[in-house]
Amino acid sequence: MFEIIDEHERKGNGFDNLTGRRFGKLTVMGLSAKKAGRKSYWVCQCDCGNKHLVRSDSLKCGNVQSCGCLKAEQDNLNLRRTTHGDTVGGENRLHMTWQGMKQRTTNPNNKSFNRYGGRGITVCEDWLDYEKFQSWALSHGYNDSLTIERIDVNGMYCPENCTWISAKEQATNRRSTVWIEWNGEIKNIKQWSDSLGINYGTLHSRYYRSGMRPPELFEPVENKKIPR
Repeated sequence: MFEIIDEHERKGNGFDNLTGRRFGKLTVMGLSAKKAGRKSYWVCQCDCGNKHLVRSDSLKCGNVQSCGCLKAEQDNLNLRRTTHGDTVGGENRLHMTWQGMKQRTTNPNNKSFNRYGGRGITVCEDWLDYEKFQSWALSHGYNDSLTIERIDVNGMYCPENCTWISAKEQATNRRSTVWIEWNGEIKNIKQWSDSLGINYGTLHSRYYRSGMRPPELFEPVENKKIPR
């Protein structure tokens, strides 16, 4: 079945010797004695160890790239994804989170790249593999109401620097949030507003429009007397 013949027996106008070339997981060992019309077959060695007969045109156009083990591997992967709640033929939220994380750190055309990859934020090597990222996510309390958060906003995406929080919490922790230190405490404007009982709009206006800073920023609002 896997008999190899001398290419000279088949050579003619337009004959392309594929011996030694690689197509996917297949390496062409030589020309097969099998022939179908004007189509030649080639004996190929798959990376998995199996041999496989493949027609010339199927190799060249990429229709066949393994002995069949590649499809089996993909089927197993799809089965594992289905078992863990992932969709096959579509994307679930966790998979989209993973894709978004990679895009904003590696793709200069991504609208968020300047705030991530452009600042040197990267994804650890393990998490470039979706299954490893998925395993970490599911073992660390992931659910569809949470979003991934870096503990150190200047650090990379990795197990040691990431956690799952609500969207509301993430909005509080955004890098663009202004943090104000006073009396040994560091809080953002919203948190100081809640803590001191001063209207958020008042603090926001004082900080951005009037340029106030503590302690002036946090002085109690004077009640204006209504003239009689």
